[in-house]
Amino acid sequence: MKRFGLILVCSALAFLVFAQPGFAQTEMTYEGYKLETAGLEKRIGDAKRVLAECQTAADELSKQIEGLDSEVATVQNEIYDLIGSNEAGVNEFLQELDRYEARLMSLLRLSDDALFEARDEFDTIVERVEEMGADNRALLPESKSKLASIDQLIEQVKARMPRKRIRHYSVLRGDSLWKIAKKDEIYKDPYLWPRIYVENKNLIKDPDLIYPNWVLNVPFGVDLNQHLVQRGDNLSLIAGRVYNDITKWNRIFQANNKQILNPNMIFPAQVFDVPAN
Repeated sequence: MKRFGLILVCSALAFLVFAQPGFAQTEMTYEGYKLETAGLEKRIGDAKRVLAECQTAADELSKQIEGLDSEVATVQNEIYDLIGSNEAGVNEFLQELDRYEARLMSLLRLSDDALFEARDEFDTIVERVEEMGADNRALLPESKSKLASIDQLIEQVKARMPRKRIRHYSVLRGDSLWKIAKKDEIYKDPYLWPRIYVENKNLIKDPDLIYPNWVLNVPFGVDLNQHLVQRGDNLSLIAGRVYNDITKWNRIFQANNKQILNPNMIFPAQVFDVPAN
């Protein structure tokens, strides 16, 4: 492209050489004609010389560009070696970042209810972005820029993300807390029925007795720095998920010793406070 531009400039210069006034006269003597022809031949010669010089300069510039391209490719390959990747790997990395950036922007446009439903997806994105930040490819300037933009979006989504929401459920004839918790639109797990009971203790005096048309508060999700106990959980497993260190289970136990009577016995639907790491 640069070579083409140089040739255009040279051609313009040659045109200016030709574009001198000459044959504007309507009458001319033979001697005048000879002089005019000689002048024109000289301008033609000058134009050819200018074009030849431009061509030489263009050829030299092309060689320089080829040399620079080769140096750039060498440096680029050295960078790939340093980060343990290649061009395809870097492009794949950047494309994945682009997908997360686009998805986070779309999450910001969701309603509160829809955003709440997407909280697990959001947590997965955050975890993956943290992993990508530790990748050597994240050291590249373009990657750093994208990660900085994504980090800002993550903070914006966090600021909007409702971690806990309450929905209302109208009790039907034949319902029980067990049956309600088992419903697909509730928890899909009957063993989480105590969560509904705890949330409605002001209304439910006996968990075995609920009545049609009662409107129950059904909690979904938990607040930040809390953990909802699932079937199969124990304090070590929870500490492993929260702190990446199973030996820190005692921190959770101490923070919740009013509801954990025995650290070896915890139950589904319990909500534990989780101290910051």
